[in-house]
Amino acid sequence: MPITPAQIQAAKAIQDAAAHDGSLQVRLVAGPGTGKSFSIEERVCWLLGQNIPANGIAVVSFTRASATDLRNRVQSYCTNNNQPDGINVRVSTLHSLALRILRAAGLLHYPADPLVLDNWELESVFDAEFGHSEGIGKIRREEIRLEHDAFWNTGQWTPPNYVPAVPPITAAERTAFLTFHGPRTQTYSCVLPGEIIRQCVDHITAGNVDPVALIHLQHLIVDEYQDLNPVDQQLVHEFIARGAVTLVAGDDDQSIYSFRYASPAGIQTFAQQYTASSSHTLTDCFRCTPAIVTAANTLLVGFSSAGRIPKTLQSLYTASAPPVPGVVHRWRFNTAADEASAMAESCQALINAGLNPRDILILLSNQRALLPGLQTALNGAGVPFEPPRQETFVDSETGRFVLSVVRLVCDMHDYVAHRMLLGLRAGVGVGTCDAIAESVINNGLNYRDIFYNPLPAAVFTGRRLTALNYARQTCAQITGWLRTDTLGQRTAEIFTILASVFTAAEAQQWLNYIQNLPQGMNLEELRDWLWADTDEQQMSVLASIYARLSQPIPPTAVLPPRVRVMSMHGAKGLSARVVFVPGLEDAIFPGPWRQPYPGLVLEAARLLYVAITRARAACILSYARHRMVNGRFLNVAASRFTANLAGPFLPRTVGLQAGEAQQILTQIAQL
Repeated sequence: MPITPAQIQAAKAIQDAAAHDGSLQVRLVAGPGTGKSFSIEERVCWLLGQNIPANGIAVVSFTRASATDLRNRVQSYCTNNNQPDGINVRVSTLHSLALRILRAAGLLHYPADPLVLDNWELESVFDAEFGHSEGIGKIRREEIRLEHDAFWNTGQWTPPNYVPAVPPITAAERTAFLTFHGPRTQTYSCVLPGEIIRQCVDHITAGNVDPVALIHLQHLIVDEYQDLNPVDQQLVHEFIARGAVTLVAGDDDQSIYSFRYASPAGIQTFAQQYTASSSHTLTDCFRCTPAIVTAANTLLVGFSSAGRIPKTLQSLYTASAPPVPGVVHRWRFNTAADEASAMAESCQALINAGLNPRDILILLSNQRALLPGLQTALNGAGVPFEPPRQETFVDSETGRFVLSVVRLVCDMHDYVAHRMLLGLRAGVGVGTCDAIAESVINNGLNYRDIFYNPLPAAVFTGRRLTALNYARQTCAQITGWLRTDTLGQRTAEIFTILASVFTAAEAQQWLNYIQNLPQGMNLEELRDWLWADTDEQQMSVLASIYARLSQPIPPTAVLPPRVRVMSMHGAKGLSARVVFVPGLEDAIFPGPWRQPYPGLVLEAARLLYVAITRARAACILSYARHRMVNGRFLNVAASRFTANLAGPFLPRTVGLQAGEAQQILTQIAQL
């Protein structure tokens, strides 16, 4: 790495100053690639060295994926720095921390520890059964739930960034939702994503629980603070008010989740809210080369929000030995088809020059407008790629069934997994599942019990009884399985179960899916593999398995070499050596739905900043002058952001040529 030891030491001194700050409240503002995670790792290690017990430290991050990654980093860092107790430090999401508090206080009023429904379960179980119960269509039932989600996340029924339904949600619809929600979440022992932190805050403010005393919390570390919504921030405030020493880390320039009610104001005003707090800012970027940083900084100069924390990202490669300038291409094309073809040609040229396709990211601001043409071009050029939101095995009904089985092996009190076993069989529709749940509620039964205990007479008949008996049969088949059972032990039995539920071809999908997984993987590890949010998480699971088995990771287990195509939001937290950002036209980005709202235009600029700073060596920005819109070939204007990207957009007809691709590979080789 050309970054010199002196540069590393200087950057580390700033990171350590934040990590070792003993103030009651600390704000760490960290630009992309500046070592925020390192500061958090070092702070945990330092606290343990100060004789703070591991159970007195809580670290939270925004998503399950980011929390998993941070947990692995903290544990590894502490182990490598002679603090083995780091493995006992809790690193989770804020949702999980709220659940932990309510559980410890005896305030989780559910038959078992409730699980937070994921998006698939929200749509296929909760929304579907609510709609069936009330005779409400798919769009409307989601609108009703999202209104409650807005309230749970903000404490207001019509908060900023909430787009009201048309027509507005009525009082009757609101009542219907609450009437369904309470008993149904009790029945399935589950919670919706937005509600658990609201429950926790409500109990704290009601005086029912002191969260700090309850879990013996001394130090709280909050990652990605700019992504927290008002109720999330209120929960953090309740910890601070009760004496928890708190470090919040994030970057207002990377606040891009207004649709989740997050705002950059949270981290911007932290120092004013807590006047005794101290602040640290990390601006030395280890990730991006100077050309990329210059384009990103210039964008924010032109589209900076009031209250922005003053800072300028600095690439350490500017003064590295040797300096690595990086590459930024700004292209304009005559047509969208030309743009898509040029990206495909560029990817192929980079791959031909020796770049692993996984080192290429294509980030889309509008998938509907950009993805079809791009897929056609990539397929035509023979470029291997992963499309965004790709349906994986676990998103299929077969995959969900397998996940339910292994979840039950690991936790027989997983009520939602029982509901999955019941409803995923062919011929068992949402109406049958809804009727069974209503029968459980109306007859004072426990949902889990109906899968194991003798059924009460005359409660379940016809389709409901048939469906239940099939599910009970599956539960009986896996009773006695252990989470430590290996894949090799249970593959054939899982296949047999699947073959009795699905078609032979669907059951075969299971065998195809696991063909490269180690036979020594146990069922708990299989659950974690299936439950992983990203393929990087799956690789982390695999690495742990092979380490446990004392075996090297075989080539067949490595992530497939494919160009990653994803949304700009989906790329948060990732990086690649080369990043393409196409479609920089005003009608696409910021786009008509943002254009009337100045705040959303500024957020779009921050989103583009995040996209650009995913790139390490090279970034290719582009737009087209003509694009097919709603079946019409129209002239389109360049995005307003293109005038603030540190250079002109030059006319282009082709993608990267061999010499240009080699230039990028030369830059990459120096990183």
